[in-house]
Amino acid sequence: MTEQYFGSIQKFTVLDLGMVLLPVASQMEASCLIIQLVQEQIKEPNKNPFLRKKQALISEPSLLRTVQQIPGVGKVKAPLLLQKFPSIQQLSNASIQELEQVVGPAVAQQIYAFFTRSR
Repeated sequence: MTEQYFGSIQKFTVLDLGMVLLPVASQMEASCLIIQLVQEQIKEPNKNPFLRKKQALISEPSLLRTVQQIPGVGKVKAPLLLQKFPSIQQLSNASIQELEQVVGPAVAQQIYAFFTRSR
């Protein structure tokens, strides 16, 4: 790899592979690191700590805002819930155990109570 391609390789690493850019001392060190990470990614895709987790896009912003209004949820937990339960119906039918895997026991209890209380 020559100096002329170093910037392109960095862009490829971040934008196309979704990897975090790490500071390296030289082009050689950078190329060795990238090759090593790509080879590991091919062998065991879930074991690469440098890959960013891709969040699913939420098609309905109104759905996100609605889930944010559930007691205990808010802006951080709403997208996590919608990744696991992409509709209000799925979220409302989730068990406490399923909810706990996403938001923990206290918030799971609040969400479950919100959907199951008598009207």
